[in-house]
Amino acid sequence: MSMRSTAAYSGNTPRSDFGDAALRAAFAAGRALEQKFYGARAVQSKGYRDIVTDADFAADHAARVLIERAFPEHAIISEEDKTPPRRAEFVWLMDPLDGTTNYARQLPIFCTSICLTRRGQPLVGVVLDPLRDECFFAERGRGAFLNGTRLRASKISTLERAVIGYELAREPQMRALGLRLFTHFAMQSITARVGGSAALSLCYVGAGRLDTYMQLTLSPWDVAAGILVVREAGARVTHLNGKRATLKGGAYLAGAPGIFREFLKQASDQLSVTSDQ
Repeated sequence: MSMRSTAAYSGNTPRSDFGDAALRAAFAAGRALEQKFYGARAVQSKGYRDIVTDADFAADHAARVLIERAFPEHAIISEEDKTPPRRAEFVWLMDPLDGTTNYARQLPIFCTSICLTRRGQPLVGVVLDPLRDECFFAERGRGAFLNGTRLRASKISTLERAVIGYELAREPQMRALGLRLFTHFAMQSITARVGGSAALSLCYVGAGRLDTYMQLTLSPWDVAAGILVVREAGARVTHLNGKRATLKGGAYLAGAPGIFREFLKQASDQLSVTSDQ
């Protein structure tokens, strides 16, 4: 993984000090993940179908140190430290290792996700895939970029031409419901993919690699940066009820603008059928 000038990651457009800090924190976390990827690691269970590794903590520390040094008045909420933060206007939402199960099995699909929010709204988002040296960057109102190249969502107009993205929920009932939706859309589309990293999958919607994405049980740190990338790339992201996506967690759908309305309608119809059974 190579760290270029931070200007290179936003297409050389003007960028705030917040954007610089987010990039530097993400690359610090990414270096920690890359260094540990091929070596032995400590893996612990932290819940049902949920694990954490020593690399999660190392990446968290690497990013946190830089953010706290740059903005000591800001609060930080991380997947690996859910201590309620002090009240602050600016809050960083951070998943130092999104795709921990992949990482623990040496499947090279994982990332660091860092987002600065102000009063619950995302301002800056960075999702870094350190092994592929791919850095997705977005700043509100200034566009979304991949290694400095402007991102645009897919222009497809029918689900039949779509590549569908999905992630599995951990809880059995939600997993069964999600698989019912997944099966429906897999039959409607060209094909479907389960990657194992919500943050990367959202960015792939912004990049036009995926045309839609859906997960029913996500946390704020999973989606904050990815939501901003999706929006700034011209795609849409909502909750299952069609309301604008918030950073409160729950179920999320994202998709290319030309098919999102139909995607949302079919998802809602499938859920109605399920609830009637």
